[in-house]
Amino acid sequence: MNRRRTSLPAFLKSLSKGAALTWRDLDPWLDGGDRAFARDIRKLDKAFDAKEIRILPMRPEDPREAEGYEMPYRQQGSLRRDGLSHYERELARLPRLNRVGEFRMAKRYEFLRFRLEEALKQAGFDEEDRKAVCASGNLEGHPWKGAFRRATRKQAAVRRKLEEFGALREAYIRGALYIVMKAVHRYRNLGIDTPDLVQEGNLSLFQALEGFDWRRSVRFKTYAEYWVNQAFLKILYNGVRTVRVPVWVQKALKKIRDLQSAGEQEIGRPLSVEEVGDRLDIPASRVEELLRTQRRSVSLDAALGGEGEGRVGDLIEDDRLTPVEEQVVDVSLEERLAEVLEGLSERECMILKLRFGLGGRKPKTLLEIGQILKVSAERVRQIQETAIKRLKLPAVRERLAPFAT
Repeated sequence: MNRRRTSLPAFLKSLSKGAALTWRDLDPWLDGGDRAFARDIRKLDKAFDAKEIRILPMRPEDPREAEGYEMPYRQQGSLRRDGLSHYERELARLPRLNRVGEFRMAKRYEFLRFRLEEALKQAGFDEEDRKAVCASGNLEGHPWKGAFRRATRKQAAVRRKLEEFGALREAYIRGALYIVMKAVHRYRNLGIDTPDLVQEGNLSLFQALEGFDWRRSVRFKTYAEYWVNQAFLKILYNGVRTVRVPVWVQKALKKIRDLQSAGEQEIGRPLSVEEVGDRLDIPASRVEELLRTQRRSVSLDAALGGEGEGRVGDLIEDDRLTPVEEQVVDVSLEERLAEVLEGLSERECMILKLRFGLGGRKPKTLLEIGQILKVSAERVRQIQETAIKRLKLPAVRERLAPFAT
């Protein structure tokens, strides 16, 4: 039955209090044209609030809703290797919104969002909070204000409108997810993990949803593809390289690559730097500078060839290690100690030899050494401590390092 045969006031008057309408029941009253749309949704919202009308969601397989959908998107290639096999199977079961369905969803979305924003405005939410609630789909972090803190019934009405809006937005997004997957197959294997591309693309769908205007007679698919492509280009430009290269440089490199590819087809060889510079009207030195930015970073943990063939880091010299030929000691410990002790005073050298039994002697006590040198045991200890500190200097320790255990 076409409800447009009756007038909008007559339709609103025919509604009973607490009645439930589906999305499809709203469509005839949201097709009044660009100028009448804003007026009609205000009348509908006011009447629905007065009669406490509930709006029920619909599923794509519903006979009245099915004409707004078409067959699910067929994958161009499997994403199983990227760990997305489950997501791929789920998407293969989701029907796509067609042109009719897109415009219906866009009008329903605007109406239900208008209802939610009006309810939030009455609840004391400012414009920024209203946008945040509509974008997130929940009221977390947004406390009730004024009389709404105690108005349980009014809070329930706001929550109901938020659920109605959320259900429609979810159906809208699910019907458009194929747009992201079509773009994923174009941008995968370019240095960004496929799951990251999927996530970034799905987020861009929500941004497209917020900015889409059905009055321009452009399909949501066309508008959303722009947002998805921009999101993918942004993550590729900013995330592929360890050292970020400015976007304008990467765009210039793309022009150079395109020219070189065209040159191979035209003359059978890549264009020279001078030829590329002439076609882009920039100096050859500038082209060379841009080409040098194409160098990419390689992980030291990257595998070499097949499994078990080592890592890239194994091929790089570690200058922190002492070369093997320098680690080989060509003198004995006794000779090296004699060289080191030559840097001490005669008394310090004698005390260390007597105290630690160097040269095959028997170690002596501090008292015994003091009697030999005719000084106190405390003085011997002080001289010994000074000598040991001198032996701990970096230059001396380095000469003794090969003998350390």
